[in-house]
Amino acid sequence: MPRSARKTLVLMSLLASVTACTQRDAASPAESRPAASPTIAATPPGDAHAAQAVPAGAPAAPVYRTFRDVVVACDNVRRCTAIAVGDSAPGLALSLIRDAGASGAQTLRLYAPSAEVDAENLRLDDVAAPAIAGLPWQRDAGDSDALRIEDPAAIAQFIDLVRDGTRLDDGGDRTVSLAGLNAALLYVDEHQQRLDTPDAWARRGDRDTAAVPAAPPLPAPPPESPPPPALAEADAARLTRSVRESQAAALRAQECNASGGEFDVSRQDTAHPLDATHALVFVTCYSGAYQASSLVFRAARDGSDVTRLTLPAPELSDDSEQREAFDLLIGPEFDAATGTLTQYARGRGIGDCGFQSSWRFDGQAFELSRHAEMTRCGGLTPEAWPVLWRVAGPSGAP
Repeated sequence: MPRSARKTLVLMSLLASVTACTQRDAASPAESRPAASPTIAATPPGDAHAAQAVPAGAPAAPVYRTFRDVVVACDNVRRCTAIAVGDSAPGLALSLIRDAGASGAQTLRLYAPSAEVDAENLRLDDVAAPAIAGLPWQRDAGDSDALRIEDPAAIAQFIDLVRDGTRLDDGGDRTVSLAGLNAALLYVDEHQQRLDTPDAWARRGDRDTAAVPAAPPLPAPPPESPPPPALAEADAARLTRSVRESQAAALRAQECNASGGEFDVSRQDTAHPLDATHALVFVTCYSGAYQASSLVFRAARDGSDVTRLTLPAPELSDDSEQREAFDLLIGPEFDAATGTLTQYARGRGIGDCGFQSSWRFDGQAFELSRHAEMTRCGGLTPEAWPVLWRVAGPSGAP
């Protein structure tokens, strides 16, 4: 990608772009271990048994695809989510989540961001839908107003009721397009290798469900490293100045905002203790109205031995909308006590699209522990974004 194009993409994300900043350049060599996941050969949706069998226990290549108005995301243990949501205006959001395996748990959720949906008001293509309203909907507990179904038979019934429709609405102004839903569900069936089984979402048959492979195990979380000695405030300030000066060429190559002036981006530079002899330094590159991006460096505490880091991203399937490794982090934060590095990139100010990532430092390198993203800006909070990579334990929980 030309550097000018990359800069435009980053600035769009920083300055209230209505699409998530999901294209990144990997010009620098990786300094952290990647989230390794072998690529699984992809076949067109519905090409029943042409898909290569996935060996039992093999990790899965995460998937991120868009079928018209429906996003499909599958993580590294083949948990798949299909989300129908508008882009740019909050309406209704419909999500179907299914774990891998013959008896993988299923969840259907229907909700309106910041509003409540009543099942009895639902309409399909402007016509009252009592059969949909009569399904065993439950209300999510807590602050969520979502309607939820977890019974597989009821979810299959819902799919059959809406599969020939074009949109679902709440009896008012909120609606969700169903364009692409059938193709999305067919893709999920194929990815999880349950096509032609009795409980497939899109294409059912009499193939034995025992042939559906179980989910591979979640990767072990990165090992913890001991908390590092504190970094004094004066030492952190000295270190950020030193790294910014020594890495001026890298900043110019990235076409970063120059320091100085009325709004000095260098004021946002930070340094954090990494281990007994090194620090993690964030040097601000671009800064916008509600977030900033930074180059990330590992530096000796005396300012010598500075290495730029490229953080690992999920290695997606060949048929996915591809992503690259992160050599520029947006909204980075570091918890030295746990060795956890995070980023939260908002596609626009309200934070309803973008991506979130977290890594853990194991004493040698950063390993990816979680990544979620949503490229459609339809009012979804980050908690509702599909997860592409997770590890065992709380650090990788969806």
